[in-house]
Amino acid sequence: MNFFKRRLIEHRVKGAVGLINSRAMDLFLETLLSLMRFAFILDRDFRRNIEGFQGRYAFTSRDGRIAASALFDGSRMKVKNRAVDEADVTIVFKDGKALRRFLFSENPDIIKAILDNEISYTGNLNYLAKFAYMAKHLQLNFAS
Repeated sequence: MNFFKRRLIEHRVKGAVGLINSRAMDLFLETLLSLMRFAFILDRDFRRNIEGFQGRYAFTSRDGRIAASALFDGSRMKVKNRAVDEADVTIVFKDGKALRRFLFSENPDIIKAILDNEISYTGNLNYLAKFAYMAKHLQLNFAS
């Protein structure tokens, strides 16, 4: 196989793998948000994290392949499979790997992720910290 055909095939395979990874991370993010929603419904202690809290989170990737939202209203949470408009905070992940590293980090460091260009955000940084806390709390209490 000549060099150019090989490079073209490698490029297409990498693109396909990237698409599969992005779709898997999109489904994972939606699943995580849905699990968080059920945890709020079932666990009174976990629900205390959002009592009286009003917030709209939009999650997306730079390429737009990953998109989901979490809407908090009092003590209720709704999940959308798209990024909502007028979010209080929009978190943009570099790619699926950055999303995975951020969510599964032993000690998620928001500032480091921002400085490393793994994530960017617009809106209220406190909302991002609150979500990271709730995701870690969910992981520690229900995944162990």
